[in-house]
Amino acid sequence: MIYITGDTHADFSRFTKRQRCRLPFELTEKDIVIVCGDFGLLWERNDKTLKYNLDWMSRLPFKILWVSGNHENYDMLEDYQLEEWHGGRVKHILRDQIIYLERGQVFKIEGKKFFTFGGASSHDIQGGVLDPHDPDYAKKRIAANKARLPYRIKGISWWEQELPTEEEMQEGIRNLEKVNYKVDYVITHCLASSVQGKLERHFGGDFSHLYKEDILTEYFDWLEEKLQYKYWYCGHYHLDMEVDERHGVVYEGIGAVKL
Repeated sequence: MIYITGDTHADFSRFTKRQRCRLPFELTEKDIVIVCGDFGLLWERNDKTLKYNLDWMSRLPFKILWVSGNHENYDMLEDYQLEEWHGGRVKHILRDQIIYLERGQVFKIEGKKFFTFGGASSHDIQGGVLDPHDPDYAKKRIAANKARLPYRIKGISWWEQELPTEEEMQEGIRNLEKVNYKVDYVITHCLASSVQGKLERHFGGDFSHLYKEDILTEYFDWLEEKLQYKYWYCGHYHLDMEVDERHGVVYEGIGAVKL
């Protein structure tokens, strides 16, 4: 069985035995859980926490697959080798247990086709993206702290690879052409601009200041016009909500994919 969940941000408590016992189903060695971005497993190099988490995850009875979010260390991701798996390109973070799903891929899993495309624009950067090599870095950081504005630091807590390259978007198109733009599920971190607009109407005016349109949300708008699919899952917005009959936002819950 395939299950879906949202952003973990390196808090993997939902996968503990104690939390799993609260679910209305049992996760077994036959099951897969897909995380819709901001997994947070890879964050700091030479981090003892990473070693601990990998050791702990190696004993989980189920597989974890994940697409990238905006809060990922993309430089660390580049250290892992690309491989073919179930028809698409992946990186095994933990062999056959924790598997990163590359952008623009179509995977066939348990007889279903999944199109994956991670990434999103960081929304918690009202204080800016600060560059440690900028001569004014310290001054800008002090100013952001004084103003109590959230900020990110380039190469430490923010990476420009959070948004895709043109080649990644074209690869997605090429792979979708091979299946005549027909899949069962779409797994992303953010939504198309048009669908984001539905969330904006739900939350009110402040939403658009946090979640803006970008090249990725516009790319998804283009895909919405071409793609045939049953259901589109995403994370990013920190809520569990069915946006409409074909789009769902997932966060802390774990649920089975819609059949």
